[in-house]
Amino acid sequence: MRIGIIGGGNGGLALGAILIRNGHSVNLWNRSEDRMRPILKADNTIEVNDEGNEYCAKFENIRWGYPISLSEPDIIFVITPSIAHEDLGRKIPGHISSKIPIVLMPGRTYGSYAFLKNAQLVDSSFTSLCIETQTLLHACRAQGNRVMIYGTKKNVKYSALQEIPLTVRELMSSLLPQMEYCESYFEVALNNVGAFFHPIPTILNSGWIESGSVFKHYIQGISPRIADYIQRMDDEKGLICSQLGVKHVSLVDWLRTEYAAVGNSLYDCLQSVKAYQEITSAPSLDHRYVYDDLPTGLVPIYKTALALNVKAPTIEAFLKFACSFLGKDYIAAGRDFPKEYDKRKFPRY
Repeated sequence: MRIGIIGGGNGGLALGAILIRNGHSVNLWNRSEDRMRPILKADNTIEVNDEGNEYCAKFENIRWGYPISLSEPDIIFVITPSIAHEDLGRKIPGHISSKIPIVLMPGRTYGSYAFLKNAQLVDSSFTSLCIETQTLLHACRAQGNRVMIYGTKKNVKYSALQEIPLTVRELMSSLLPQMEYCESYFEVALNNVGAFFHPIPTILNSGWIESGSVFKHYIQGISPRIADYIQRMDDEKGLICSQLGVKHVSLVDWLRTEYAAVGNSLYDCLQSVKAYQEITSAPSLDHRYVYDDLPTGLVPIYKTALALNVKAPTIEAFLKFACSFLGKDYIAAGRDFPKEYDKRKFPRY
């Protein structure tokens, strides 16, 4: 199978490694050459440690810069910061066939809506199927041409605003057995765990981060008090899901399903996750955990609450504090609830 990957960061390299190991031909595109240089010097090859298993994986082609070029793959995975989805939506039409399914991994919240809306501003006839996943498949980090995969999730849901043909669902399952089709688009979009696990502990540990300290993001950065605070926001997300009539997957249940976490509280479950033990903190507040996960994750969840007249006081208070503290209006800049949504017309969402 010919696979295209857009994004040469942690997740893109990890997914590429898995697909290459499984016998697929993978072409990689990245916005700039800088990140690709160590891999290019190694003859397009990355060294992989997959939970202790060592192997090498070689990309068929590596390209960078615009226009985007991926040699007509069977499917494309977009694994970039989610704030890039809007820009990619404007740049892909005309350069990639609309017959090729595009998978945003992850879409964070309403990624495919943002992508398609921007693509159709450029080309109103753009009809590519755009899928979004709930999260990345792997807990991973990459440096140079070295990729560390700390853990692989057991089950990652995906959906789309458009109907996903059975042939595409079968393709997804054959490539990545962990992927699970979900009929409800809003169930996938709203149960975005990164919106809670990334920006909240990063901002609340800003003193530690700005002092130059390095700590374990999940294990040390999410203290019992911070975990309780995140839990209250997750409970409010449950009210939003209930108002939309979609399943709410709590953070605790998600950790138990994906990582076999144990414990009665969110804090205890996080402490038990093996894949999180070595994930370190953001080096600064100018990090994707903040500039990406706020406007594409927590903000659209909050705006969904506003659109549905659901009270979410803890989420609202945190977002207003974050905007004031960081000196940027992420609420205004963040993604909106899809205005076109009408439950009477689109009951499956």
